[in-house]
Amino acid sequence: MKRRLIAAAVLGMASLGLAATEDIRATVHNLSTYSNPAQGGTNEVCVFCHTPHGSNSDFVGAPLWNKPIDTTVTFQVYGGGQTTGGTAVDQPGDVSRACLSCHDGVSGVNVVINAPGSGNYDPNGIYLDYRGSTQPWRMPFPFAVGKNGAGGNYDLRDDHPIGVVYRGDDTNPPASLKPTNTPITGWNIAGDKDGNPGPTIGDLLRNGKVECVSCHNPHLNAPRFLRSGDGNNNSNLCRTCHDK
Repeated sequence: MKRRLIAAAVLGMASLGLAATEDIRATVHNLSTYSNPAQGGTNEVCVFCHTPHGSNSDFVGAPLWNKPIDTTVTFQVYGGGQTTGGTAVDQPGDVSRACLSCHDGVSGVNVVINAPGSGNYDPNGIYLDYRGSTQPWRMPFPFAVGKNGAGGNYDLRDDHPIGVVYRGDDTNPPASLKPTNTPITGWNIAGDKDGNPGPTIGDLLRNGKVECVSCHNPHLNAPRFLRSGDGNNNSNLCRTCHDK
């Protein structure tokens, strides 16, 4: 009996450290599921976001990006530019703008600059078949986090702040945020971003800021693509950073 209890405890602790795996084919980000090659679409999975050749060289926020992005767009940001802790909220960083190139509710989900095959390049964008249409297919509300109601107004005021420096001025940080060197377990994290033994909260930041990819991995086979892998059960994702 004692051995069985010990074995069960070991298995339980091991499960806490398990992270979801990256396999975009099994997620709703596999846009080829809704694309018909016979109608101007494709069965290629990655091409909706990435291309090995002819990528958007004006945008460095994501690898080999296959979408035109208007980087001059100004978003309405959370709190009018300041969190309740007094930290400034800036415009979304490049890595978040990559997500918003579909999720702003204004851009076409099915637009690429380099479609599969030879001679299918256009820096202004080519529309692949998606859900039976080769016209711009825009993300509907509420999945379009930058669009509230009818018409795109690039409104992020009611969403978790992105482009915000974590803890702000670290000499006088908000008491509710844990230090960046706080170890975390069970998350899907690749690489050491902050140089601290980890994984740590700092590994979730980009240029010291909270961005979309701090909590989400678009390739992850997990609820809502959350890096925590558990769909925020018991608010585990929120409480990783917030000391509440």
